[in-house]
Amino acid sequence: MVDTNSMPAEITLRQILGENLKRLRAEREWSQEELAYQAQLHRTFVAHVERCQRNISLDNIEKLAQAFQIPAFQLLTPMFPGESRLTD
Repeated sequence: MVDTNSMPAEITLRQILGENLKRLRAEREWSQEELAYQAQLHRTFVAHVERCQRNISLDNIEKLAQAFQIPAFQLLTPMFPGESRLTD
């Protein structure tokens, strides 16, 4: 479990989500277009979510989580440098 007391107070869930999407895409060597295809979303929507420019519904968070084959809550959980969510 992550110690949330050590996290900066100004970080938002949208920022956490955006950073997690970027990191998970990079781990899989996926483009935004590939993630959008896997999640059945539009590429520009994925780009806007990554840059915290769009709100996102729970349904779309679930689609993104399914694309990565992880539980949805992990997209909203802070990851720190060196951590990975890839499972083999």
